[in-house]
Amino acid sequence: MPVHNQIAPGELEEVRRFINTWSIPNQTRIETDELPHWASDPQAWARELSPCPLQSADHLDTLLELRLALRKTCASHDHDSEALNIWFDKVPLSAFIESIKGLTHMRLKPAQRTYTGHILAIVANAISSGEWSRLKTCGDCQWAFYDHTRNGNKRWCGMSKGGPDGRACGTIAKVTAFRMRAAGKAG
Repeated sequence: MPVHNQIAPGELEEVRRFINTWSIPNQTRIETDELPHWASDPQAWARELSPCPLQSADHLDTLLELRLALRKTCASHDHDSEALNIWFDKVPLSAFIESIKGLTHMRLKPAQRTYTGHILAIVANAISSGEWSRLKTCGDCQWAFYDHTRNGNKRWCGMSKGGPDGRACGTIAKVTAFRMRAAGKAG
C-alpha cells in the first residue's frame, strides 16, 4: 500500500501500523491479515509492528477486536466515543504529568504493561491532543492514513498512485461517481 504522506505523527504511527495489519493489497485486492502471524513471532512483532512486546493478557482475539474497533472508529469519527469508551472501561489507564520544553502536559499510560493498554494510551493521548480525528481509513481500500491536509477533510488514502504498485483510490471513486452521474443523465 502507498505510504506517501500518510504517516501519523509520533507514537500515533504505531496505532496506524497496528490498524494496517489488516489490508487489501493493491496487487491482489484480497484481504490479508498479518496480525496472527506477527503475534505468534516475537521477532516479527518487534521488527514489523512495535517495540512493546505482547504480554500473556494480549490474547489474539483481544487484539483482533481492538483492531476492528479502532478501524471502525477511524472510518467514522462520528461514533468513536461509544466504541472507544468500551475499551477504556476494559483496560485501565493512569494519568501522569510530564514536562516537555518547559511546558507541563498530562499524559495517560497503561496501568498494566500490556500491548492493548499501550495502544489505548496512545489513542487517548491522541484524542487529548486533537490528532485522533485525523487518523482515518480509506473508503475504498480501507488503508489507515493520517490526514495531513489543512482542513482535515481527506477521504481517501491517495488521489495519485504514488508509484507502480500504488492505487489512486480518490481518483477511482471520483471517476466512478462521474460515470454514475453521466449514466443517469443519459438514461
